Amino acid sequence: MDRSNNWQRLAAPVPERLREARLSKGLSIVELAEVIGVSRQAISQFELGHTVPSAEVFRKMIEVLDFPLSFFSNPTKNYAPAGATFFRKLTSATKKSRDMLLVRAGWLEDIYLYLNEFINFPTVNLPKLKTNDHLELEEIEELARQVRKELGVGLGPINNLILVLEKHGIVVSRATFSDQRTDACSQWRGDRPFIFLSNDKESAVRSRFDAAHELAHLLLHMWVDHSQLIDPKSLKKIEMEAHHFASAFLMPEDTFGQEVLSTSLEHFLTLKRRWKVSIQAMIMRCRDLGILSENQYSYLFRQINFRKWKTREPFDDILVPEFPSILRQGVKMLIDNGVQSPADILDALKLPQHEIEQLCNLPEGMLASEGKVIPLNLKRSKT
Repeated sequence: MDRSNNWQRLAAPVPERLREARLSKGLSIVELAEVIGVSRQAISQFELGHTVPSAEVFRKMIEVLDFPLSFFSNPTKNYAPAGATFFRKLTSATKKSRDMLLVRAGWLEDIYLYLNEFINFPTVNLPKLKTNDHLELEEIEELARQVRKELGVGLGPINNLILVLEKHGIVVSRATFSDQRTDACSQWRGDRPFIFLSNDKESAVRSRFDAAHELAHLLLHMWVDHSQLIDPKSLKKIEMEAHHFASAFLMPEDTFGQEVLSTSLEHFLTLKRRWKVSIQAMIMRCRDLGILSENQYSYLFRQINFRKWKTREPFDDILVPEFPSILRQGVKMLIDNGVQSPADILDALKLPQHEIEQLCNLPEGMLASEGKVIPLNLKRSKT
């Protein structure tokens, strides 16, 4: 068969899909152009839809970007309006890493909408908070108490925060971020909230704090627009509010505060295993609650630096990270009940297999072609 003729007969690629594929790989227009062997202007024209790549150039793009051919002919969907995207550590995150995440946020919504055709997801049941543009710290404390009450988690340590978020309708996913300065991001897409957490973060407790921080954005900052996120003063205030909410939410004053019987690092180690919060976050919380003076606070952080606990604390290798389960359960349910096969799922979503598996927290290779697996049956015992 003459494959060159097949390439000639291909439909023109959807321009937006060319851009998505490039951004998802963290490639600039210049970088892709150099690999493909065309000009920067040519790539730009392809992505704008002003010109169509030749069959040979398109073939090279598919090989370099490593996407299924069907992805590039898949029209983009008309989504419900998306809210502002909140990036943990937005000020230090690179544009490349933000673009990589934004593309995957769209894919995550594609996956959710596809699964939603077959499965009833948990209804979004989050507190509707009365907020304003000038939240005082005590107001944030009260809002954190209200959220705990409405989510039904009591005032003690939250055993599995991700499970709580999914139970109340938040779609949570983990992704490998190319930039380690990016920890998490969140966004309302239509009437459904989404949270991305870093797959690279080795510390379970820090990842939990990231999740609580993103929950704060979803609840406190629903009406924030993009212009407020690019204003340094406004962004600093928004991040401070989310940080304080996360701290108050994970460590309520009425219970956590009563358990701080000593201000030694050894005691904070004991509390870490129970509350699943980092020692550094607990020390900051104790300062905010007036349990620690500024001198005590500074002394403890000097001790942390001396012990080299700044980036990796004791028990970080023991406490198990929490992983999202709703999307994984959804995919597994479709396959186990014969509603959709792995091939059907890949064909419907038109995304690379590894991207779907990672976004849904599936075992690597779960969506591999059935042709690679030979089904076996147990013999019936002879009687």
